Amino acid sequence: MAENGGAAREAAMLGFHIKPVFSYYAYHGPIFRAMVQLCHGKEDGISNYGFICHCKSCGQSQTFGFDELGQISCGCANRTDATSITVVGPLWTGPLHDRSSITEMLNLAVEWGWAHTSENGVTLEKLLGTMIEESDPRLPPGYIRLDEIASRAKVNSPPLGTLIHSLQKEGYAACRSHIGANAVKTNSPISSCIVVAREIRNLR
Repeated sequence: MAENGGAAREAAMLGFHIKPVFSYYAYHGPIFRAMVQLCHGKEDGISNYGFICHCKSCGQSQTFGFDELGQISCGCANRTDATSITVVGPLWTGPLHDRSSITEMLNLAVEWGWAHTSENGVTLEKLLGTMIEESDPRLPPGYIRLDEIASRAKVNSPPLGTLIHSLQKEGYAACRSHIGANAVKTNSPISSCIVVAREIRNLR
């Protein structure tokens, strides 16, 4: 996320580091909003500020640090084709939200009667619940669109909830994305998502 990345860069220059409280994508605009906590002292290294590499050949995305810039590649069979690799950054590659802060926000929303207020058909309770799920430290940045998985699997799009549940049964972290309504956040490689999508459609 560019906003958090810029804040992290500026904070480091002044001898501080940041901790995201929450990051929110609004469809109107569109616009990203982020609240971060400014903390004393630099973090050990810049592990949450780097680059995201996407391979158009296999669909896999990976993160790379500054010290790995000359080594960016994909492990798929088409690794020799440099044009299949797209690199974006530098940007924030760390967590988008602080789980305890979002949980407290949800509790307050329920207590104050705000939980069922909605925008674009999504209640505050559902939005904050999704953000809590997105706070799983096992999850990488970004998400995978359901239509990309279906296209690569050559099947009709499986139900998003079914795909998430199936990935979780396989031992992966997986949840909905508050940014993309038809997308999944997961630490599963896209190759496993394709296999699971085909299994859901009974095509092995």
